[in-house]
Amino acid sequence: MKKQINQLLPTLLVMILILALTVTTYNISFKQEEESCYNRLENASNAIIQSIQNRMQDDLNYLCLIGKDFSNEDHLPTYEEYSSRLSTFEDVSLFERVDLLMQNNTMYTMHKDAQPIQSNDFLTLDFNAEYMDLAHIDSMTNKKSVNYYVPIKQNESVVAYLVGVIQCDTLDEQFYTQIYNGKTQNLIIDTTDGQVVMNNQDILDYDTFSTNGCKLLSPKKDVIKQIHALKSGVVKFEKDGIKKYLSYKPVKVYNWELIVIVDEDVAFASALALKKNYMAMVICEVVILLLYCGFHITKVRRISKKSNEFEKDLNVSHTLIQCVRKLSNDTNQKGAIDDILKTICEFYQAERCYVLDLDFENKQTNSIYEYGNRHDDIHIDHMVHLCLEHMDLVNQFFENQKSYYIEDVTREISKTSPIYSSFISQKIQSIILVPFVDNHQIKGVFAVDNPKQNYYQKNFLESLCFFIKTAMAREKEKKHLENLSYVDSLTYAQNRNHFNEYIEKNRRKELYSVGVIYLDLNGLKEINDKMGHLAGDTLIISASYVLQEIFADNSYRIGGDEFVVIEQDVLESEFMSKYNKLLVRMKELEISVATGYIWKERCLNLSEILQAADQKMYEDKKRYYSIAQKDRRRR
Repeated sequence: MKKQINQLLPTLLVMILILALTVTTYNISFKQEEESCYNRLENASNAIIQSIQNRMQDDLNYLCLIGKDFSNEDHLPTYEEYSSRLSTFEDVSLFERVDLLMQNNTMYTMHKDAQPIQSNDFLTLDFNAEYMDLAHIDSMTNKKSVNYYVPIKQNESVVAYLVGVIQCDTLDEQFYTQIYNGKTQNLIIDTTDGQVVMNNQDILDYDTFSTNGCKLLSPKKDVIKQIHALKSGVVKFEKDGIKKYLSYKPVKVYNWELIVIVDEDVAFASALALKKNYMAMVICEVVILLLYCGFHITKVRRISKKSNEFEKDLNVSHTLIQCVRKLSNDTNQKGAIDDILKTICEFYQAERCYVLDLDFENKQTNSIYEYGNRHDDIHIDHMVHLCLEHMDLVNQFFENQKSYYIEDVTREISKTSPIYSSFISQKIQSIILVPFVDNHQIKGVFAVDNPKQNYYQKNFLESLCFFIKTAMAREKEKKHLENLSYVDSLTYAQNRNHFNEYIEKNRRKELYSVGVIYLDLNGLKEINDKMGHLAGDTLIISASYVLQEIFADNSYRIGGDEFVVIEQDVLESEFMSKYNKLLVRMKELEISVATGYIWKERCLNLSEILQAADQKMYEDKKRYYSIAQKDRRRR
């Protein structure tokens, strides 16, 4: 896996480098294009301002010239003079009309439908210079207008005013300059009082520029305050979820300020198109990179998976060979099987594994092998009882004589089955079961409790079962041979070979609380001679059974009618009680025996106390035959 990743790394680095270069190029290009868009917005604003300045300058200059001409006359202009001079100009200028406001508060107008009207406006005008007033509602049209006043002087005093009426709702037509295909909103604001003088779209008014209706993104200040403070610039803001750009510049006509508002997708159309193209390219590169990495990683995983499977198979084979080698080379088959069970437990990371060699016909266990963290006799007793008492269920479970892996006992076994209750009581959640089969008959079970890995490696256990079964058969044969070597064929007591091995094993050992009995049958030869050897064998068997009954496996038949008992770690009182019981039982069975016994609290030489007991037995036998000889003489 690491090697495969190392192979992928150079290609991955190159692709990441290409992606990084693309992103860097995009950032540089986008910033340049964005700067270009800002410049186009500013140039568009400058074009509108230039149009306003040119038109205003020309019309205001011409109106001022007419006013000077009237001032140079020696009389006030008559209505006819006023009409003739201004009729043509009014049609081509930006003025809606040009009125003549007389000192007597009479106002002349060019409109045919209008008559001279009385007005008090003249009384409020006390300026001697020309000027433009603030936006107001025109009394003639009831529309928002701005008046430009040009004084007419005679004898250094103002006697009349030429009033150029600029109607606000037509200014955008007068100052029209095509920018962004007409998708901009152009406004002129008189910063003296903040009123909107011109608005080319009836969708936004002054209130829009309060912070309640317009969320500025940068800088975070009120737009009007920005205009007052900075006088020009570009502000990015958001309105109803739509990003917009606002350019504001002084018109240099009194206190007018031009505001041009355009949506981001209009002002920055080229930048956004560039952004989309680059984003599409980056996404394609990322997708290609991910697809390549995904393909390579999938390939690596596939190779890694095959490698892991190969390693697992190799590990299984190695473990199997290791187990077979142990079984083949170890003379102690039981120890070898115990070692194998330990290896299996580690291989499956299981709590416990065990082998039950069962005799279903006689309902008994031939042998048990077990290893695990939960090693206990109660568990084995449960399993043995389950197998022997429910043999039909076991045969039914292994009807195909194949192994099973039960992943979840609670889902795969019926809750009414004794197998379920037995498993649950022993806290078995999962288990691997392999039957021992001989001549199509189930002879035992190989089980692994709660495995945590290699769950489905049943073939491993099935292969191993053959070798374990062979080892167990070899162990049985060995025990049988040992029985033939160590067990007396007539009495089934331990024989002289076993006795000699015991003596050799304990020759140099210091023993404690040792009791020894030598026993010999009296009159065996006479019984053989008079009643036959069968009667003599019966006597020997009876005597041996008494010894095995009292001393269990601590008695040996070391000659034709000679027996030895050796007990270790036995109290003297207990030993003497058993000895007296022996004499009583022999007397009850009318078996005459000669005995010699010794009990030692500490024994440094076992052979010495055996010889001493033998000597006592010999003396007892001598007394028996001495008495028997006297009886024969009397008879």
